[in-house]
Amino acid sequence: MSDHFKTHAAQEQIILELTEPSLPKAEASLIHKVLEEKSWNLKQAARELDIARSTLYSKMKKHHIKRPAL
Repeated sequence: MSDHFKTHAAQEQIILELTEPSLPKAEASLIHKVLEEKSWNLKQAARELDIARSTLYSKMKKHHIKRPAL
């Protein structure tokens, strides 16, 4: 069994509740949820989402996701 598979098998299942079935809204919601869970640590969030950090930046820009002001 590969390390990649073991990591994903051990991760918690993420359940999204959406009022409208929409892939872009689901993607934005998932990204925001993971960012919050990782305390807005982009490196950890990208790893959790299994995407490159540059891809995470692009998706955040696309969905107008910004870190809340402290």
